[in-house]
Amino acid sequence: MNKDSVYKKLYKKLTITPTGIPKGEKIFEILRILFTPEEAELALILPFMPAPLSDIAGGAGTNEEDIEKVLSKMADKGLVYAFEIKGTPMFMLFGVTWTLFKFPLMTEVPGVDYERLKSLCDEFLAEEGLVGDDAINSEGEHFPTSRVLPIQENLSSESEVLPQDLVYKYIDEAKYISVGECSCKKIVGGCNSPTEVCMALDYEAKFLVEHKMARFIDKDEAKAIHKKGVDAGLVSVTSNTKDEINLICHCCPCCCAQLGVATRHGRYDLVPKGAYIASISQDDCTACGTCVDTCPMKAIDVDDIASVNLERCIGCGLCVSSCPDGAISLIKKTPTPDVPNSIMEWTEMAVKVRGVAEEFVKELTVKEKE
Repeated sequence: MNKDSVYKKLYKKLTITPTGIPKGEKIFEILRILFTPEEAELALILPFMPAPLSDIAGGAGTNEEDIEKVLSKMADKGLVYAFEIKGTPMFMLFGVTWTLFKFPLMTEVPGVDYERLKSLCDEFLAEEGLVGDDAINSEGEHFPTSRVLPIQENLSSESEVLPQDLVYKYIDEAKYISVGECSCKKIVGGCNSPTEVCMALDYEAKFLVEHKMARFIDKDEAKAIHKKGVDAGLVSVTSNTKDEINLICHCCPCCCAQLGVATRHGRYDLVPKGAYIASISQDDCTACGTCVDTCPMKAIDVDDIASVNLERCIGCGLCVSSCPDGAISLIKKTPTPDVPNSIMEWTEMAVKVRGVAEEFVKELTVKEKE
């Protein structure tokens, strides 16, 4: 298989993932930077579900020892997920496109042109965003990759709070927690906010630490990092799942690939949103404008009093913390957004909305090398 052909086939494979992949020649250059031709050919064999090394070696038509060396290098670059089940090595190709750009920029391994990679990703974020029309189906529907966790202290009462919106609950329940440098901030560098704020939980945390993309932290440090992010005006974003989440990042609209698609490109329909919206008390608001400066999504205007643009509000709660008059609160949306329980359930719903479920299912098992 010639070099151009293998990258075209890899691109086509990534178009049927839950999030799709942006179009354009820059994407092909990014794939050429990330994958050697040998790795790209192997990626065509790899499924979007974990598979044992023996099956992958069989599909590739080679021995396990040789194929494991290639897969391990790919894992070190953040291209494939690697772990063991009862001593059996398992590997899968990441099925969320942004992960293929996020994890590689959390590390540095020889042979990868990271400066060019950062430059290309920066151009994408500036020109159109890595989350774009490819994530939308023909009816204009979009199934979010992520959701916003509100500032827990700003929720009105525990009886009204949805369990999936309690950030400390996820931290307390995690077996492993890691933190690494946020790729978006590394790419754009658009502000002076903290950069080591990208937290992973459980086995994703273990994977990132084992492959030198993050470091382990305990629950106290995780909570301290979260507070530092909130105090810096960053939005807490997590997986769009209830019971099984794998990350809590702390995002700013000037750098974030997901929030920035709205603030830079006006695509508020594509940003993560939460289960709450800001509500302003007309009796208590003094129209000081503090909330306007605080809101990361430009969702608040002030005339005689402040008002919230509900199409833009993501329910982060930063305005609640900043209001000197205590005039803002978070209220639950009616109806509340439907959040899948697990990553598997989210995947099934996302590929269905995109209309690629049938093609995606075909990529859940090891392929034979062409």
